[in-house]
Formats: sequence, C-alpha cells, structure tokens
Amino acid sequence: MKKIYLFLFATALISCNSDDDSSTENSNMSDYFPLTAGSSWNYSNESEMGTTQDTLFEMGTQQANGQTYTNLDATQPSNGLMVSVLADNLVRKSNGQLIINGSLGTPVEGFPEISIPLNDVILFDANATNPELSILSDTLNEDIMLDTGETLPLIINYTSTTFQDAILASYTVGSQTFNDVIESRIVLNLEILAEINIAGTIIELPLLAPQNALVIKNYYAANTGLILSEVTVDYRLSDLGMAGIELPIPSQSTQVTTSSITSFTVN
Repeated sequence: MKKIYLFLFATALISCNSDDDSSTENSNMSDYFPLTAGSSWNYSNESEMGTTQDTLFEMGTQQANGQTYTNLDATQPSNGLMVSVLADNLVRKSNGQLIINGSLGTPVEGFPEISIPLNDVILFDANATNPELSILSDTLNEDIMLDTGETLPLIINYTSTTFQDAILASYTVGSQTFNDVIESRIVLNLEILAEINIAGTIIELPLLAPQNALVIKNYYAANTGLILSEVTVDYRLSDLGMAGIELPIPSQSTQVTTSSITSFTVN
C-alpha cells in the first residue's frame, strides 16, 4: 500500500461554483458513487508543483469482515490524496452510505509513519439525519529521527471525523455542471507531545497543540461519483529550540490542493 501524504505537497486552490443547498431527505435513492464493473474516473490535480493526472478505476469485488467490498485502483503513482485513499482501501455501499475499510497512513519527510484505521468509516450518507457520520480517536507512540541521528519519542493523539455537510442541487467543476451533489468532509485533529529527557527526568513538551491539521472536502455527484476533492493542510508546530531540538520538518504550513474530475465512464 503506497503512502498517503497528509502534511506536504498540497497547494493551489481551483475555483468551483455551487448553487442551491437542499436538505437531505430520508428516502434519497440517488447513486452518488456507481461502483459498476469497468467504471473509471479521470482527475486533474493542481498544486504549486504543477498539474498532474490521476485515473481511478474499478477492479472487482473482495470479501472482508463478512461483507462484499469494491476494490478500486489508480494509475501509479497517484497524486491526489483522496484518489489514493480510495485506491488503497476497500469501499462498499449500504442504504445510501459510502463506507471505506482499511487504513490511512501519514508519512511525511522526517515524520514518523502513523497508521490510522478506517474500520467501515462512513464517507457520506445520502439519508443522514446527523451531520457527524463517523469518529475515531486513539493515542499512538512513535519516534521521529532528528538530524543529529538521535530519536525523539512522540505521543500522538488523533481524532478523525467524517461529516455530512449538504446536498446541493447543482455544482460546477471546471466547465462541467453536475446535478444532485453530496458535500462531505474528513477532518483530522492532531495533538503531538514530545518526550524530552532532562537529567534523567522525562518531560512532555507540546509539539503540536490540538488542531485540525487536515481537512478533506469531497463532492460526489449522482450517477457519477467523486467530482472534486479539496484538501487543506494547516498546522503550526511549537518551537523546541529552548530544549536544543531542531526538527527535520517545516514548523508550519497552510496549503490547499484540489483534484477535479475531467472525464468518467460509468457502465
């Protein structure tokens, strides 16, 4: 499973227009992500690194946890974060929900690899009555490698939440206007503490105050699938210079990137 970048390489917002919010109804029968055999979706990713292309396609079904999931894949290497999330895991639909099963990795240059489980996390719910769809919280212990060759122990507290925002009458991506569009979000809140050994005493210093370090806003159109994914990375690390520690990652970042659908085939 390839790595998914949460903190780096996310830039350049594409302008898209939306119209006419409408309330979610409890009998919504629209199919917001057709997972039929042979279906594929092409995306253009915009960032300060330039423009890249991704193709997501259906690869058949797979049994897991007593359920039948669809296995999606993407041309390698894939560049869009949400395309990677969908391609690296299994998805299924149930009663208007899109459900994902697998894990979310967070490797960054110099940052420890973190694996956040996605155990049947709901990405959207066409019949939602509560905006909060899924929530996962846990604590991880990882080490970060410093430029000195020493390791810095970290305590990482995370909460990953998916939200249902609205059902839009229409939404425009580039030159294409789609009707009946679900808007949803994935929000990753992180808190990181660094364990510092001072004269044999372990002291916990805040490295990252609790903050929404990653927000993924997704738009799914009826009879189409994912049409736009907007990724916002926003974090600010505390200065550990007073403890004589120089971190090998940027101290702060506020960046946005987008993956916009350019064409699709739904069989």
